[in-house]
Amino acid sequence: MREKLNLYTHDGQFHADEVFATAMFSLIAEEIHVVRGPDTEVPEGSDWIVYDIGGGPLDHHTPENKETNGCHPGTEVPYAACGLVWREYGEEVLRELDCPERYLSKVMRRVESSLIIGIDAEDNEFHPVLHKAQQIPQLSEEQRKELARESRTSMTVSQMIKDFNPTWNSSMDPYECFMDAVSFAKDVLINRIDNAISSADAYDFVMRAIDYSAGHILIMDRFAPWEGIVYGQKSNPKANDIWYAIYPALRGGWNLQCARAGSENRTEYRHPLPASWYGLRNEELAEVTGVPGSLFCHVSGFLAGAETQEAVLELARIACANENARQ
Repeated sequence: MREKLNLYTHDGQFHADEVFATAMFSLIAEEIHVVRGPDTEVPEGSDWIVYDIGGGPLDHHTPENKETNGCHPGTEVPYAACGLVWREYGEEVLRELDCPERYLSKVMRRVESSLIIGIDAEDNEFHPVLHKAQQIPQLSEEQRKELARESRTSMTVSQMIKDFNPTWNSSMDPYECFMDAVSFAKDVLINRIDNAISSADAYDFVMRAIDYSAGHILIMDRFAPWEGIVYGQKSNPKANDIWYAIYPALRGGWNLQCARAGSENRTEYRHPLPASWYGLRNEELAEVTGVPGSLFCHVSGFLAGAETQEAVLELARIACANENARQ
């Protein structure tokens, strides 16, 4: 970790792009010295990092910079300070947060696509839905405006940061408000990165479980978000052969969950549980299934539970053998 960073960004009202950029710097240095000032007092020298002001490589306001910086990969969203700093320092941030090297590029992309790009879009007043709507000649101007209104959310992380600014009738110190916003953004960023690393771990974990799966059953010794990974393996015959996932339930016991027929279809399953189980609980379900320790079957039939792994495995075997399950 670096010992100290001297940072310079613009004064006045602050926005999510330079606030999150500052939060990134705070994760790679033991101490940050932040100066907020006008573009007439931008410091020179290699001991300063200047961003979102000054016309340098981490600014995005001049026409020259907009052309040089370009857009986020695969999109038409222009870079703002947040994205520029992430592109330059993101891997350093991830290493400081103990991201495994094998995940670096994957986590970089995931954090960019799920957080950074939205901040940059709002700072540049770029509205992806409206932008696409303008490319559809069949839409009237009124329809485009309606799409733009409907696509805007009332609260985003950028709006949350904006609300840290002192109100017009406040006596709060703008610098303290800025640093409060940085602290908030730091927590958001850490949580997003932790989630992205966890998702990468989950992918490896579930892929190993798929490799070991047999008899249409995916068994995990702890819960991991498995559905998107299984459905994404369209060319993997073992993944396509999975009917049920078994894992410890967060509320205790073990769950038996149906794999859906398609990733977008939430009501049809590859091999439904027996309809006679739907909505039953405890003794009623145990009587119908013949499996002691049966706990419940959801009324829609997508999930069932039992007290032990052995019991839930028996439920899965009975369901697999149910020839009338396919719809």
